[in-house]
Amino acid sequence: MASKGKSPRIAIGFRVKTGRATAVVMAGPASAPRVLSRKSVQLFDPTIPESHQPFHAEIELPPADSARVVPIALRAVERVALEALRELVAEVQSGLGSIVGIALVAGSATDPESIRNPHMRAHAREGQLFPQALAMAAKTMHIPAMTIVESEVFTIAAARLGKSSDAIKVAVTELGRDVGKPWSAEEKAAAAAAWIVLAD
Repeated sequence: MASKGKSPRIAIGFRVKTGRATAVVMAGPASAPRVLSRKSVQLFDPTIPESHQPFHAEIELPPADSARVVPIALRAVERVALEALRELVAEVQSGLGSIVGIALVAGSATDPESIRNPHMRAHAREGQLFPQALAMAAKTMHIPAMTIVESEVFTIAAARLGKSSDAIKVAVTELGRDVGKPWSAEEKAAAAAAWIVLAD
């Protein structure tokens, strides 16, 4: 339990996908975490459609158009990610407590350049783009951030918290009871990631 009068430690976990993320805000201590809120976060600018899948645009557009449009789309992703994180942090810090860090859950750590198929390589590059944009936003805001591969999130949480992976999965499922259904796999991964931050 946090001492009386002391703001709780707060962490935000994100399960990041192409163009969006599921955020779970969690308060500590790590021994008794609780979910404060969850939110779906948009990470592209609808007025710049290519910002949803910039690297697909890169391979699908004529070279001259690609050279013009893709840099604009990439800058839009960075801008929107920073705006989204600022908005979420402002919501959290309006009396709830202090943010100690964020954790970003990405789908894969595969090097996109190792993928020969251009379409699959574009998917992989976008799979890294959006977590990287949020990580950059966190750096701009001076918030510690870590990136975790989805397949490892429960294993890392178990190691940090001295529990089994199965126990972490059960505990994370229980944490969702307070916020109600749906409590999806994305939200569970984001919650586990936030818990890892609280355990540091």
